[in-house]
Amino acid sequence: MGGSSTDIEALLVDVNDLANPTPGMLPANFRDIVGGLEAEGYAYAVVGRIALTLHDQARYVGAIEIVADLSADGRECAAGLVQATRGRFAAHMDPRLCRRPIELMLRPCICATEAGLLAETITRPWFDVPTRLASAEHLLWLWCHSDGVEQPADASALIAGGTVDLYRVQDLLRETDDVEEAGQRRRRLAIGDAVLSTMSSFSRYMAERRARLDPFHRPIWRRVRDDRDEAEGD
Repeated sequence: MGGSSTDIEALLVDVNDLANPTPGMLPANFRDIVGGLEAEGYAYAVVGRIALTLHDQARYVGAIEIVADLSADGRECAAGLVQATRGRFAAHMDPRLCRRPIELMLRPCICATEAGLLAETITRPWFDVPTRLASAEHLLWLWCHSDGVEQPADASALIAGGTVDLYRVQDLLRETDDVEEAGQRRRRLAIGDAVLSTMSSFSRYMAERRARLDPFHRPIWRRVRDDRDEAEGD
């Protein structure tokens, strides 16, 4: 089930203050920064809840999140684009000027896998401008590497919608693990249809994954072995 940017716009209302115009300014902010990226010819992907709407039902959005393939010079130019957008829409993006400002995050790719996924973006007219939106697999892969408060629920909704290729996500996670293992960090992620089929199972997976990354975590097999060795030592 997918939607459109029109579905998002219907939700851009501050229910606690109907006279607050800031949420409704998000489309204008979006057009400004995406137009700048397109004009500069950057490869990019809009991620987060804005992209999620392409694959699932719309949810309230308070942030514009974008990943781009930026060279060293490109980072400086991209920072200038962000600064310019924030300057033009300061009344709605500066926390000193409004209660709940619209957030804008534009960051470079962090690994080869992420850069490769930019080639899989889906171009759609979004908020009235041609936009490159992240694929469902790209979104889920990103959320599996983040501990954002809302992301487990968003990821579960994406999975429940049936639009994401879980095997593709599994391959991407394994590919990333191989890279990270070279950096003395072994991250084994076991994701399958049974684990990712429901919201509760995905939440369990995220909890287990965080436990694996805990340097003080001891898996069951190691605790059993240590207890056996200790008993034999006595």
